[in-house]
Amino acid sequence: MEELLNVKRVLLMDTLSTIHVGNGALLENTIKLCNEAFGPCEIHIITTDIETNKLRYDKLHNSMFGTFASGRGRIGKIAWLVKEAFFIFLQIANELTVRFSSRRLAFNDDQKNAIRAIEDCDVCVSCGGEVLLDTYFKTLPFWLFTYWLAIRKHKTFILFPQSVGPLKKRWTRALVRLALKNATLLVGRDKPSCETLSSLGFHQKQVMYAPDVAIFQEAGTCDVHSCFSDRNKKVVGVTVSRPPFHEMGAEVDLVSGIGAQIEKLSPSEFKVLIMPSNYIRDGISTDYALCLQLKDRLLSRFETAILENRPWFPDEYTAMLEGLEFFISTRMHVTILATTVGIPAIAINTQHKIRGYMENIKMEQFCLEYDEIGRIFELSQEIISNRVAISDELKKANASLKKEYEPFIRKLREISP
Repeated sequence: MEELLNVKRVLLMDTLSTIHVGNGALLENTIKLCNEAFGPCEIHIITTDIETNKLRYDKLHNSMFGTFASGRGRIGKIAWLVKEAFFIFLQIANELTVRFSSRRLAFNDDQKNAIRAIEDCDVCVSCGGEVLLDTYFKTLPFWLFTYWLAIRKHKTFILFPQSVGPLKKRWTRALVRLALKNATLLVGRDKPSCETLSSLGFHQKQVMYAPDVAIFQEAGTCDVHSCFSDRNKKVVGVTVSRPPFHEMGAEVDLVSGIGAQIEKLSPSEFKVLIMPSNYIRDGISTDYALCLQLKDRLLSRFETAILENRPWFPDEYTAMLEGLEFFISTRMHVTILATTVGIPAIAINTQHKIRGYMENIKMEQFCLEYDEIGRIFELSQEIISNRVAISDELKKANASLKKEYEPFIRKLREISP
């Protein structure tokens, strides 16, 4: 009975969709670390995609703001914005004055249920991965409001390891500083993120570093060769995506650039598995469409397959990665999943956070800027020649990163309510 009374109720506040492999890895491993730090927890999840996440998890709640303004026309977006802005204004005014029941001031059941989840939990966790940055400025104020409300209700609020910044707009910096000034703990997953948090004026005791939680991902069971007729050739994995080009200040044709480099490999020795990491339900995602273009390009030279167009949970995706000779990636979290199980990866720095991770594992020589894509074949030859040594170094680096988590786990136990 005493054990049941001590079970912490943890609310993950900003879980996106596990239909994106990276978001799935954040969710799965945040839960794992919460259970390690706080003991067995009762996990509640606010998510923008209940339909996918219910395949693995229970105790799910819709986001307070649904899927935001996506899928609405111009007039619909304006109407949505006015309504939600009034809801936020009403809630803030209430919290700062009379403090009536927040649920009574909600406009719909999703808002009521999300507020109830906040009020009933012991610990509130942000595990969105990259919420606090200018790139997603349109949704930033809404997520910040939910964090502020949790903090205002005196909940232990923890920003789990994630990217913070770039934050160059005055208003986004001001909002982040105001919303999180009384947060319990703010954790950056790389040096630039920690520097950004410090530059916002947060107290030194509030800010710390810990690597991305995806380094704890475990592999399930999958046979990478089942996608092919010839089981003897080595498999090269590759994923391409449409990144936020404005963040990196340039655009590049990743399909052509990466495809031209893969074509230099020997088709008698290698086959290619295209591995999209972002999907959508009932359709083709932008990433999947680009991967199909790459498949069409390579088919005339290589035996080429593409992952089935369905949700891939991180354990089964990681199991597919385990069977590769090496991996070429434009996405951070699937790069992490590959290197975590010792698979050498050539990462294209489509967002600043990717280089940050590759520096964390001391593999920055395998991280390429857009104007260096022509070096992929060169780096692939280096990997092929030294694969065992590189794989061993990756496993050592992952073990080292996990040790860097010890201060974070200790801190979580210290602040446990």
